[in-house]
Amino acid sequence: MIVKERNPPRILQQIRALKSRIPSHHPQFTEISRNETRRSSGFKGEESLDYFFTDLATEKDYFIFHDLRLSLNNTFFQMDTLIMTRCFLLIIEVKNMAGTLYFDPVFKQLIRTLNGREEGFFDPIAQVERQKMQLTRWMNLHQLPPIPIEFMVVISNPSTIIRTEPGNSAVPQRVAHIHQVPERIKTIRSTYSEEKMTLAEQKRISHYLIKYHTPSDINILKMYQITEADLIAGVHCPSCRAIPMQRTNGTWHCPSCGCKSKNAHVQALHDYFLLICPAITNEEFRKWTYLKSSKTAYELLQKMNLPVSGNNRRRLYHQPIGFDK
Repeated sequence: MIVKERNPPRILQQIRALKSRIPSHHPQFTEISRNETRRSSGFKGEESLDYFFTDLATEKDYFIFHDLRLSLNNTFFQMDTLIMTRCFLLIIEVKNMAGTLYFDPVFKQLIRTLNGREEGFFDPIAQVERQKMQLTRWMNLHQLPPIPIEFMVVISNPSTIIRTEPGNSAVPQRVAHIHQVPERIKTIRSTYSEEKMTLAEQKRISHYLIKYHTPSDINILKMYQITEADLIAGVHCPSCRAIPMQRTNGTWHCPSCGCKSKNAHVQALHDYFLLICPAITNEEFRKWTYLKSSKTAYELLQKMNLPVSGNNRRRLYHQPIGFDK
């Protein structure tokens, strides 16, 4: 069963929100667009893996966690997918890369050839092997029962060619095309047939993984050296993406395409939480959405059932827990 769903990473949500709120002529726009493309491709690759977990997700013995980020010794490590059974754990690292991939066993490097151009990357086998070491230490730190941990690198693009030196057994053992995943998991299951923990212990570990999962929290404006004044305020049209929409008679109206919406402000508030601050006042909400009436702003904020602190003018409406998963 799927214990933790896969959702767009917060950093990807932040980049998308930022791209939609700076002008195309901004000095950082090209870099932001490039980063969005790269991260979107990576997330798309992870999503494509989920199809091959369809049958696995219905089996009660398989606990599946997507995008786990855990703390260890004041640093964090992240796993694309973790599968837990009572016999073993399996870490899966997904790479969505086109072209020809050559795993260099001498220099522990991945070399990608695409359109006649070579490009070097950190060896993903070494990357996921390190995740195994970190997960082992994390489990020991929390006094959780020891269990064998396996790992795998999955290439999500079916047309990608995988190569290495003859005799380099690590690559065929640890690297697989996405369609091979179910069969690889069956092989691992046949290798580790002895149960290492009870169902109660499996649920306990599951509880700890969810409890200690820590989503990434990056100051995206600082990352790109952008100020709040650079951002385009207002409510985006859900149809044509024009900005700003205008609120009249209880409805948002788009002056560009004529689209009408009752709740277009929800995405605007989502952008504010991602880009500026995880809490907002009535006044800040009015400035961000170009609302003139504090009463209207109050009513819209109240309807969203946000966590609230403070009173009157000092009242803060907070980003709800798990709003970005």
